[in-house]
Amino acid sequence: MAKYPQELLHASRRLLARRTGQRGKLPSARIRRSISTSYYALFHFLLDEVGKRLVGAHNDLRRRRHIFIRTLTHAGLKAALERVRGRNVDAIVEDFFRAPGTPTGSVVVPLFAQNLARAFSDAQAKRHDADYDLNKQLSERDASRLNRRVFRVIAAWQAANSPADRDFKHALCLLMVLRGQLRQQG
Repeated sequence: MAKYPQELLHASRRLLARRTGQRGKLPSARIRRSISTSYYALFHFLLDEVGKRLVGAHNDLRRRRHIFIRTLTHAGLKAALERVRGRNVDAIVEDFFRAPGTPTGSVVVPLFAQNLARAFSDAQAKRHDADYDLNKQLSERDASRLNRRVFRVIAAWQAANSPADRDFKHALCLLMVLRGQLRQQG
């Protein structure tokens, strides 16, 4: 995992840590900040992935990657990931995800991508609650679960390295840049 997303996940866990002998409920601000930080770990992981896959991973390209990823938005990533939440790629973009030489029909979404897309949407909603809805009750357990879930989906993404997985990741990264939208062929 890239350094910054890893640091964010660690910071999210630290916010939930108790000092020796500390009892009782954690302050709400720490729970809310932990949830928000877990979401941002996933968001920045995806930015890093898009940058490395589309600009290049070489250290000399770091500045270019950082400039490029500033074009990505939370809503754009969510819109793209919504297209791969289910068992099959959304019909509107399935031709874009179809591997060369693959016959027409539904394109199956790899499980690692489905889980990441669902986790992103859920984490974004939880972050919104944590940052903006003070009436929403959030628990230490909610924050801890989200942190573990983000860690797992990132690890699963990184472990998926077959040629088909790499092709799917590349197409998804392109779709994230395009904010989930493609011009329809006429």
